[in-house]
Amino acid sequence: MGPFEHLNTQVRRQSLDETLARAPKTSDLWLFAYGSLIWRPCFAVQSRRKGVLHEYQRRFCVYTVEARGTPDLPGLGLGLEPGPGLCSGVLLSIPHRDRDQALSRLWAREMLTAIYRPCWVTVETESEPVTALAFIVDSRHSQYAGHLTGEAQVSLIRSARGELGSCREYLVSTVDALADAGVEDTHLTGLLARVDG
Repeated sequence: MGPFEHLNTQVRRQSLDETLARAPKTSDLWLFAYGSLIWRPCFAVQSRRKGVLHEYQRRFCVYTVEARGTPDLPGLGLGLEPGPGLCSGVLLSIPHRDRDQALSRLWAREMLTAIYRPCWVTVETESEPVTALAFIVDSRHSQYAGHLTGEAQVSLIRSARGELGSCREYLVSTVDALADAGVEDTHLTGLLARVDG
């Protein structure tokens, strides 16, 4: 499988510029983190707060053939896709003074290919709704793995390994980071139990 086509610098920059043109007119920007960005952000985080995004689900629905897998044995990464229910995650504040550097790093990491669509979403917090940037999976992309059965997911997560480590480590780190933030994701904890079963 793969390798998947990488976006070139010009296309990535255009995506960032178009996203910023739709950004809220506030001094600081917020990012809705739902996976590895919680425990391995690529920029200096000014503040964190728990947030809930309705009508979206966190799922292992992205093939990875570099970070957590190989073309011969692809791994799975998390994606955010529309669906009933909600996704609890962590809002990360991007301070205005660091915005350009932080967003460039973020795009280099999350927009390596076109599997994600950067979107502005409304996230509920304990105090008020927040408009935040979120990376939504594109189900039309060849990297999309949302069609896999639960058994196939378990098999790949249990065995795949890539440049950044194993798929299982990625799952464990995400479960732990969510727990540290006061978020329990029963889908992910159940998946981990099956992977280790």
